[in-house]
Amino acid sequence: MRYAIVLPLLFLASPSLGDEIKASDPVKLDVTIYRDPGRYAGTIDLEELGGFAVVTEQRRVTIPTGRHRLSFEGVIAGIVPESAIITGLPGGVLEKNQDADLMSPSALARSAQGMKLTLTRTDPATGKNVSTSATLVSAGPDGVVFKSAAGFETLRCSGLPETFRYSTAMAGPPGKPTLSVQTRSSEPVETTVTLTYLAENFDWAANYTLHFNADRRTFDLGGWITLANGNDGTLPQANTKVVAGRVNREEFERFVDDRPDVIAKCWAMQTTSDIPLKPDKPYELVHPVLGNFYANVTGEIVVTAQRRSESLQNMPVAVTSLNQINAEELGDLKLYAVPWPTSVAAHQMKQIRLFDRRALTGDPYYSAYFQINERVEDPVWEQAALALRTRNDKAHGLGLPIPSGRVQKEQDQFGRTMVLDEGSVRDTTVNEKIVVGLGDSDDVSYRLSTLSETMRGKDTVREQRVEVSNALPFPIVFEVGFGRSNLGVSIEAESIAMTEEDGVKFWRLTLPANGTAQLTFRAVELAEIEEQPTDE
Repeated sequence: MRYAIVLPLLFLASPSLGDEIKASDPVKLDVTIYRDPGRYAGTIDLEELGGFAVVTEQRRVTIPTGRHRLSFEGVIAGIVPESAIITGLPGGVLEKNQDADLMSPSALARSAQGMKLTLTRTDPATGKNVSTSATLVSAGPDGVVFKSAAGFETLRCSGLPETFRYSTAMAGPPGKPTLSVQTRSSEPVETTVTLTYLAENFDWAANYTLHFNADRRTFDLGGWITLANGNDGTLPQANTKVVAGRVNREEFERFVDDRPDVIAKCWAMQTTSDIPLKPDKPYELVHPVLGNFYANVTGEIVVTAQRRSESLQNMPVAVTSLNQINAEELGDLKLYAVPWPTSVAAHQMKQIRLFDRRALTGDPYYSAYFQINERVEDPVWEQAALALRTRNDKAHGLGLPIPSGRVQKEQDQFGRTMVLDEGSVRDTTVNEKIVVGLGDSDDVSYRLSTLSETMRGKDTVREQRVEVSNALPFPIVFEVGFGRSNLGVSIEAESIAMTEEDGVKFWRLTLPANGTAQLTFRAVELAEIEEQPTDE
């Protein structure tokens, strides 16, 4: 199969095409991987990658005088052929072809139709192999048909072993994905050309570990980038970059080769009726080799920690450790460059260290958000949420653009590192505020109570109280806020004045070690809400 893009120049009369020439293997590789635009911070599935890459290859070519077909073997199978750009050819590009029907039993049989082959069969009279010349007439999912001196025959319909052999002079399909172009040159030339194209079936993701230190004011942050290549081809020692941010990409109709495989079927071989049943040797099921992991398993499969650990070690994941990946501006996007070449192997996920920062500073605080436009009939104590507030700047120990990704939050306990929570972080620029949630706390709790409810005309007036309890042996900061669903409620008679940051209003309380605090206020629920002005 060839996926061809024919330029208007080809409709003109052209000289005969010369011999096919091949470009060298890439002497330099660059790959820039774009994240799946539909995935924010989820896990990468190597079998379903929705990102893409821009691949740039530099290859050496020797072009004789005349017009020739130049082949670039080993391009990525997920290439978008219409995106290919080739520079450096003295005569330019006249035509592009993607040779996507790769070497396989089915592809060989399809390409050999109408050709002379050698058919080898077992003579039923003598039991010896007999070879004869035959022409392959057709090959498809219903079988293979030959024409020989004896007439038309089908493969494997005699019930005896038989096969065929292709001619050594047969070219056949390429063994690797190949992009070929037609070019011309007025004189022999040896040069380096650059091939750039889009390729699908790539992706990347960022993952972080946030280690909460014992002082509860500093933390360690480590970042990893995971590269994923779901194609058959490897990009060895490539200058690798990844792009963070959402890229708008138009969907296009992809060419899909839906031709069925060639199946040489006719005679139903090796059925149980071919082997007579003997009373002293009953049929036995054939058991697969399971290896040492299941050698002692009977009745059910038991998954152990050792089994899981060794399974993870066997996953196609490579790890490279770097001090820090460099970040650059790419319009509204962020471009992260790996400091030295790395191989992006076929069907592999590879992890590269993004950064490793120690003793970052931040301000821990506890918080609660609740509804104040309803009467609380039965107040209950609830757990407060623990978070860490910091800023992405050098003063706090960071100052790096952070791509969105998953975050594992952990802390040392009893001499071991324990996981506290898992979450995600969005794309964060330098100097931007960062809030890292650390889950609910069992040591800090609060409750909201309605002390009274009266009417002021048509408006409802509630006297409210918030009580906070701190069971920790050190002071804490507690923040109380309420969500957007409380629109139409005004606050009066606050025992503590509200604080406003980044357009959000809340109360901030300081609790002593093993101490308590409370806040009272009056919430007036308006019966009629004034319409907010709009820009229209």
